[in-house]
Amino acid sequence: MPCDDLESIELQVIEDVLDTVETRIREMERCGWRLTVPRSRVYAAVLLAVVVSAREAHRVPATLDHAAILDEILDGAEPFGDPRARQPIEDTIRGYATPVN
Repeated sequence: MPCDDLESIELQVIEDVLDTVETRIREMERCGWRLTVPRSRVYAAVLLAVVVSAREAHRVPATLDHAAILDEILDGAEPFGDPRARQPIEDTIRGYATPVN
């Protein structure tokens, strides 16, 4: 696959993850949670989880789209508060947030 295609794929993965994180932060804020750190810290923590997951895949090329965690982040994203789903974004946000009410 040409380098430009790989870059395009990785940029799209990053964009999709960041959009999903922002959506989840806003949902949690509507439910009475407030971040105790800058949003950028939450974005960085989730992106790091994607990078680590991609590295663990041991696939060549080692691109972000091979990260197994993306299935949980993007494909099966459940609404905030659904206890049935593993929610890596929500778990990360809770580590950097506190309930206000």
